[in-house]
Amino acid sequence: MVGIDSNNGVFLTKEEWETFIRWGIPVRYNRNKKKSFCQICGKPPSKDNPFDHSHMIGYSVGIVTFGLTPDFLNSDENIVSAHRKLCNSKAEITTQDVCEKLKSLGIDKLPDFLPSEIRDSFLNTTL
Repeated sequence: MVGIDSNNGVFLTKEEWETFIRWGIPVRYNRNKKKSFCQICGKPPSKDNPFDHSHMIGYSVGIVTFGLTPDFLNSDENIVSAHRKLCNSKAEITTQDVCEKLKSLGIDKLPDFLPSEIRDSFLNTTL
């Protein structure tokens, strides 16, 4: 299990989280090579619908709601290649799915500074 004490670059500190809340979400760049097929629909890219790197856990939800680090959000576990039109927005998962994904990664607790509703939702999530 991954706990808060070991962090492993998954969660922001309270101070970092408060800074993002106050100043906004950072610009993100992912230089990894894109796949040869869309990981959402399975089709190749086209000239009028190229691929983007899509975050399954979006930056706003990941940072503001769950206190996740930009490094974690840009990790291979959270990035998929998806068509810019339609598939990109379909790649983003729900808050409940985020809870399930974090639990599947062995995370057993969210930071104490997050809102109690999110922590309770996470604790009540079963795989």
